[in-house]
Amino acid sequence: MKRDIQGKFAIKNSDYREVRSVRLTDDTWKELGIASECLGLTRADYLEEIVRRKLLPCNTWEGDAPQPCNTWKSSELLPSITRYEQEIETLKAQVQNLISRNSELKERSAITKVHDVVDYEALRDRILSELKLGRQAHAYKTTQKALNRA
Repeated sequence: MKRDIQGKFAIKNSDYREVRSVRLTDDTWKELGIASECLGLTRADYLEEIVRRKLLPCNTWEGDAPQPCNTWKSSELLPSITRYEQEIETLKAQVQNLISRNSELKERSAITKVHDVVDYEALRDRILSELKLGRQAHAYKTTQKALNRA
């Protein structure tokens, strides 16, 4: 959205634009703003682009079933806010790799837990040694009893 020296929006082409008004709901206005902003256009430019590329519903039907013909007449892509489709696909692949790696690690850790023998007495002694209490303190003796019961 470039502006000229006076701060007005720069003319996009040689066609003169006249000020018009459109009645839209707040939700439609917001959606139109989001779609146009994601493409780096103003709302007016976005609407003109839609009309210029003939993305309008037709009043004639092809075949037996009525279908709106709001598709491109050429092989160009539709103006959309999904510019990062390739990045999304890459991220999906990374997520799948992480999920499979995570499940492999879970299997490995389950196997190693079976083979490891936990020395509860050594663990109890380590916890008691980390307490900043003397061996005769009431809290030390209470903690020792609780660990012995566990």
